Order: sequence, then C-alpha cells, then structure tokens
Amino acid sequence: MTLSIKYLTAPATVAAAIALVKQAQPEERLVLVLPEQAEDFAHEVRLDVLRRQADAMRVQVGLVTQDEDIVYFARQARIPTFDTLERARNGWRYPRPAPPLPPPGTYRPLLIQPPSQAGLGLAAPAIVKRDADQALLLGETRRRIRPWWLTVLGYLVVAVLILAMLGAVVLYILPEATVTLVPERTRFVSSLEITAQVGLDEPEYINALVPARIVQARVEGFDTVNTTGVEEAPVGKATGLVTFVNQTSREIVVPPNTVVRTSTGNNVRFRVREPITVTAGIGAQATGLVEAIEPGRAGNVPAFTINEIEGPLNLSLRVSNQVPTAGGTVESVAVVTQADKERLAGKLQEELQRQAYARLAASLRQGEFIPPETVKTFTLAETYDRFAGEQADVLGMQLQLLARGLAIDLAGAQNLVERSLRESIPADHFLLEETLQIGQPGFVRFDEESATFTLTASAEALIPVKSGEVRTLLAGVPLDEAAPLLQKTLALAETPQITVQPEWLRRLPRIPTRINVRVLQGSAPDR
Repeated sequence: MTLSIKYLTAPATVAAAIALVKQAQPEERLVLVLPEQAEDFAHEVRLDVLRRQADAMRVQVGLVTQDEDIVYFARQARIPTFDTLERARNGWRYPRPAPPLPPPGTYRPLLIQPPSQAGLGLAAPAIVKRDADQALLLGETRRRIRPWWLTVLGYLVVAVLILAMLGAVVLYILPEATVTLVPERTRFVSSLEITAQVGLDEPEYINALVPARIVQARVEGFDTVNTTGVEEAPVGKATGLVTFVNQTSREIVVPPNTVVRTSTGNNVRFRVREPITVTAGIGAQATGLVEAIEPGRAGNVPAFTINEIEGPLNLSLRVSNQVPTAGGTVESVAVVTQADKERLAGKLQEELQRQAYARLAASLRQGEFIPPETVKTFTLAETYDRFAGEQADVLGMQLQLLARGLAIDLAGAQNLVERSLRESIPADHFLLEETLQIGQPGFVRFDEESATFTLTASAEALIPVKSGEVRTLLAGVPLDEAAPLLQKTLALAETPQITVQPEWLRRLPRIPTRINVRVLQGSAPDR
C-alpha cells in the first residue's frame, strides 16, 4: 500500500479529515497529522464516522497526535494513532473493522431446554430448524384453554388495581408541599465590669477578674534637626602694615608671631606674620605685615593706634601703623537655640514612644491587649551634641527611653462576657453564632497593677423550628388552615409561605415526608 501524509491546520475538524479520505485512492494508507488545536477529534462518535467512511472507501486511516484524549477515543473507534510521524512510516497495524450485525430474519443457533412441565400433558416446543448438533426451538408450550369470562375477569381486576394505585399516587405520593418559615428573633445584650489584676493565673467568672502582667521595653535612638537661631559671627581677620623704629645702635630682628596691640580703648592684638629686620642705628625703620589675632570688625583699627609691643622688644623698638587696618568681617551663622533643643527632644521622644509601643505589642501573648492609657515612658538618658548658643547648622540628640504598660488578657475577658450572655438566654432559645458581637473595652480606672473596664456582648436568638413537628402538624391539613395553625403554634416573624403541587389539590400531603420545610435567616438545626 502507498503511504500518503496530510497535514491538517488549526482548528482541525473531523469533517476536513473525511473530505481527505474521500479524495484518497482505494488501498491507500492515509496519515493525518493533527495540530495542537484538534478538540473536534476528541469524540468517539465522530471518529467512528471517520473509520466507517475509511472502510467504505477501502482506505486505511491513521492519526499522528500526542493528545491523550484523542488517542483514547481513536482506540475506541479502532483507528491507529502515532505520537510521531516517523513511527507512522515505520510500523502500521490496522485494526479489523467491527463485525457487522446479522441480517434481519437470520436466527443464531440456540439450544432451549424442555420446560419443566413437559411431562404433565403439555407438548414441548416444536423444532423448526436443525443445524449440525444444535437445534433452534421456536414457539410456546401448549397450554390448557381457559374460559373467556375468566380472562375478562382478570383484566377487570388488573384495571381496578391500576386505578387504585393511580388514585393512591395522586392522593398520597404525587402531592408535594413547601413551607417557608421565618422564626422570630430576639436580641440579648450583656455588659460586665471586669478588673484586670496583676498576679492572677486564670480568669475568675464569679469575681469578674482576668489576669494582667506588667510589660516593658527599652528603646534608644539618635536624631537631628536643623538649627533655627541666627547671629552675627566674626569671620575675616583684619590685616595692615606697621612700622618698627629702632631705638638702639644694633640691628634687631622681629620674629614672626610677635604681638603688637593698640593702647586705647579695647586692646586689639595683632601678630607679625613674617620676620622683620630693623637695621642698626637709632631711628632706623622697617615695615611689616601684621594680622589680627581675633577675627571680626574689631580688628579694623584707625591709623596710629597700634603703638605697643608685647615682650622685651618693647624696650628696643617703637611701633606705629601709619594706615588703618582692614579685612575684619562678620557674617550671619546658624546657632543652636533652646527652642531647637525642645523641638528635637519632642520629635525624638515621639518616635521612640512609637517604637516602644511596637515592642510592647510584639511581646504580647495570644489574646492579650495593652490599653494605650496604661503605657508610660521614662527618660533614662538624653545627650545633645551642641550647647545652646553654639554655632552649628545641625543639632543632634541621643535619647534612651523605658516604656512600661499593663498587658490585659482580653481573650479571657471576652470569654467572661460571652459566658454571661449565654447564661442570660432562655433554655428554649437557640443562639445564632453569626450574630454574636463583642464590643471594645471601655476603661474606667487605672493604677500601677490593675485596670477596670466594661465589656459588652450582644447576640440574636430564636426558638428553633423542628421540621419533623411541622410536617406532622400540617399533614393532611387544608391549605387555608395551615398558615393560621403555624402562626398560632410557632413564634414567627413573618407569615408562613406555603405552596402545594398540584395547586388544585388545596390540601397539604397526607404523608409528612412529602412536606418540605425551609427555615430562613439563620435558623437552628433540627433537634
């Protein structure tokens, strides 16, 4: 046989495959390569049609696919599948077609045993065909002829029984009713004043006490702020020329850093910047550069005001500035103020308090709660890196705090108030768990080792509706009397909704199990 390979494009369909089969030559092997999107082939009936068409055209058809569903249904339809095209080329085992059904009128050999009453005067079935060692027996054993009236009577009895059964079905089994009930709800509220006390191991319901413990955390941090104070500060140092006059007959050298100063008002001191040599002889002069020791405008002195020499040279030399000194300047600089220190302390303390509260919360056990009102902070150490009035652009502070609070067993308190609420609900009521709510504690008093607070719990409860009792109560009751009977018997929030099928019956089913009871809005389960 010749091998023909056809590629189907997505989305591939069985109809397209059948069209390719019809185009193939008889005695040809047709390989169909399926794409990934070939969901149409994952169907046993469609693949069975493809196999029949291939058998009719005397074509052997095979599929190349890796889809497990297509492989499964192709195996059911007796179509070979291959995971790769190479396997389709190498090996090919084509299953035989399914055996056809026998043509109409053809009997298969069947051996029928003689009836058990064959020896009691009844004739055995007649043999109509014999095939080899097997016999095909057709017909019935002959029976005694019954009177016609007995047959008619039997039919009448059967008809009466059928009518009775139909009537029973209509009156008892067929009717169905649905009863929808909404029980009346009642809200219960319970409040309890509870005291959390240090030293307790477990809650005490009678005394309304719960355990508490003291927790503390130490935090430390550093922060900075920009200073806001401004003042005038000396910056530039004044400079100028001075003249030294020799009062001796020898040469004198004025060393650097020799201090000269003014002699009137506030003494302003200057230093000699470079060595100055005064030649020998009385009245000999030498000029040199001096610089104010302190910066600022105070170094700007008028002419002829520098006339003192500090040290032993004052006996050998005279000094004088023939021109004013200049260059002493001031500028605005940032300084630390007390307000800056207070602002930094408040900022850092607030941040450390948040950290301390977070650490306290992290140390809580399951079910515990720290009221913010019980948290107190203590300053252990504070250090500033600048003094008030000191020149600085940034002020830094190191602060260490100790936070202490009272951890209260809130879960235990909630259990106490929930127990109080449950005990206040009557025994014939059912508590709706989804409506249970416990409020936030309202604290009343605090001290070092205890805290008193009020906790409130509320929930809704109802009298449970028992479906079995409702079915028994309503069985066979007329439809018009059912709703008033339920309202009289049960505590309901709304008028019962009752539907009966079929509607013309106007009576609830007599069989209680045919009555469906629906309880809405969180009803309690049957008891």
